[in-house]
Amino acid sequence: MNLVVDIGNTNTRWAVFRNKKMVEHNAINGFSVESFKIILSKYSMLKAICVSNTASAVNDIYEYCLKSNIKYIPIQDFSNLPLEIQYKTKNTLGSDRIALAAGAVSKYSGVKLIIDLGTCITYDIIVDNVYVGGQISLGLKMRLAALHSYTHKLPSISFQESSAFLGTTTAEGMLVGVYDSFVFEIKNVIEKYKSRYPNAIVIITGGDMSLIKNKIKNINFFDPYLLMEGLNYIIACNEEA
Repeated sequence: MNLVVDIGNTNTRWAVFRNKKMVEHNAINGFSVESFKIILSKYSMLKAICVSNTASAVNDIYEYCLKSNIKYIPIQDFSNLPLEIQYKTKNTLGSDRIALAAGAVSKYSGVKLIIDLGTCITYDIIVDNVYVGGQISLGLKMRLAALHSYTHKLPSISFQESSAFLGTTTAEGMLVGVYDSFVFEIKNVIEKYKSRYPNAIVIITGGDMSLIKNKIKNINFFDPYLLMEGLNYIIACNEEA
């Protein structure tokens, strides 16, 4: 059995796999050795762990794995990966984006455009099993936070879906503007990459993916567990090596 962990900017998700089957998944506020011990008490047969980490350090988890005879597979060791990365600054490529690419390679063929709608929006192009590159922009909540942080009078508000065509209050105007910019950006970026890779399949994942269902054409798959499956695939490839 394998444990995979995605430590993000907003929350942490983890999942346990038996071979390719996910047997449990959950979300927590953070991840630590204590969290690890709780999971291990339930799944004593864990053999390997792979962590995607875009937030805090996980050195203590690595040290605990050494003591517990659990294989720790670092994403940062590019020889461990089931794909080739052509990114010019490999060491700056987020482990979440690498894991998503690995998941896409394991499940889909040809050219793939992965759009991850989280704290940030990331767009990644994978051609067969080669990671080519992509782009990064502000996520939905970050856009609202920026409007408040960089102005004197715009309020701090949480996102909520609105059916309004235009805003008739300042808060509503912010919600309509931010949501429209979110949707229009995704539509246009898909068109941009389709112009170069017309046969690319479009895969949407991330916490905000439900907000664009039935809003944008040319989306082939909504895949909420792509990152988790990518981490598990990285473990599987290292077990075979």
